[in-house]
Amino acid sequence: MIKSIRRNAVTAGTVIAIGGTVVVMPYGPAEASSFSATYTCSVPVLGSRSVTIDGRLTASPERATPGRPVRFQLHISRLNLRTPVAIDSWTAVAEIDVTGAQSTSFRMTGTGGPVTPRQPISGDLFGSWTPRAHGTDHFRGANVALTAKVARVGRLTAGCTPTKPRPLMETVTVTSPSARQNTDL
Repeated sequence: MIKSIRRNAVTAGTVIAIGGTVVVMPYGPAEASSFSATYTCSVPVLGSRSVTIDGRLTASPERATPGRPVRFQLHISRLNLRTPVAIDSWTAVAEIDVTGAQSTSFRMTGTGGPVTPRQPISGDLFGSWTPRAHGTDHFRGANVALTAKVARVGRLTAGCTPTKPRPLMETVTVTSPSARQNTDL
């Protein structure tokens, strides 16, 4: 919450008054807020497990315009679903729900290398979303599927469903292109 307030203060502070002329500074990547979300995962052989995913979702650019894609990076710093055996490699698909000015969802995907037994999984997922309406949009995690390649066993897939309430992962403001332009001095 504090990071969101700080990010909004920085955003508001980008409009600078110089001698009565307003200059709007261009926006870069958002300062991502960390989140911690609880999921219930159905894991082959192990059954149903409650897991926590810690990470951050970063949007670039934070200020978007309708019709132009916004790129997202979902960094999973820790998924506390620990495997009893070594994982050779893994792939993940995460659904992200969008609410606010627009209601939709989009997919993020990622892959990773080996994970030693009893260690948490970490890595990055990537995806994009194209806004269609002006306003503020909020992003929350939805279903996640994690597929692990395990020697002598093959591929095993864990399906995970978020528990409620789902934490806010990121906020993006969608504006018209003219609101992002610098004015002449």
